[in-house]
Amino acid sequence: MTENRILPLLALLIGLVGGLLILSNTLNSIRLGQKLSDYLDLLEFLVLGLAILLGSVLIYRGNYGGGGIVDILLGIVSLLLGANSTGAILALVAGVIGLVAGQAKRAT
Repeated sequence: MTENRILPLLALLIGLVGGLLILSNTLNSIRLGQKLSDYLDLLEFLVLGLAILLGSVLIYRGNYGGGGIVDILLGIVSLLLGANSTGAILALVAGVIGLVAGQAKRAT
């Protein structure tokens, strides 16, 4: 593995953990049984978790800027909506690493 692929791989792994933390918290809440209005709120978090995973995959596949911005924006939205704060912060970190990976690739 070359040095150019280490940062995107790290961003993928951190984003994967962040997205899965949000998804696991959401799926656990669904399993406990909620009212219909609560299911709609949980659907938002489910979409956020899946989108964070998608942003991390974008970073790994080479679209560093796009994936980084997606992860940063979704991390901020997750924090504002009150999702799993650890997962949201990990999404922010993955986005920043994705942007750094894009700049590191341009420098070489």
